[in-house]
Amino acid sequence: MVLSPATQALRKEMKIRARVEAIFNKHEDDFESKQEFDDYLEEREDIIFNLSEGVDVAEMERKVEQYRLANAESIIRNEARRAEELRRKAAAGEEGAGHAGISGTAAAFAEGADAEPHQGMEYTAAMPEAAAAAVLGMGTAPVPLSSAAADAAGNLQAPGGGQLSSEAWRTMALSSGWRPEFPKRKALEQAFGSVLVF
Repeated sequence: MVLSPATQALRKEMKIRARVEAIFNKHEDDFESKQEFDDYLEEREDIIFNLSEGVDVAEMERKVEQYRLANAESIIRNEARRAEELRRKAAAGEEGAGHAGISGTAAAFAEGADAEPHQGMEYTAAMPEAAAAAVLGMGTAPVPLSSAAADAAGNLQAPGGGQLSSEAWRTMALSSGWRPEFPKRKALEQAFGSVLVF
């Protein structure tokens, strides 16, 4: 399979991000202040960017290796903590147990309406682990759902295989925001919009 350059670059960045985030895996509660945690995250993102873009690769790899050796205990402890959290969520049936990490704006809004998203930065929302594994080439791609059944004329069929009644179509249209006056209003707008006044 031939991959486009953009796909190759994405896979490369995803692999680098997964490797670096597995090593730089401290939590906010491991720091005394929010500023220290933000500086830590900034350093991690700088390393990921530089490795992805090929900037000072030897220096960045040296930084990652030094950090890994100096913080081996902390890395193992944080991996165990994350695994325990995922196990607990899966056992409780909580949402997010089968998803890759949520960060940034998605995490801020998950915390509540009063949460303030960070400004001027890009974030990754939750991605199902199966899809993340498929992107990285570590698993099979999720199978899409089959398309809706249609009859010979191309009309959608009801789940039982029969035709939907006109009342069912009207109910679906109304629930999706369509109103009976829309066609007449659109015709009038188009008619008056095409009148030329000299």
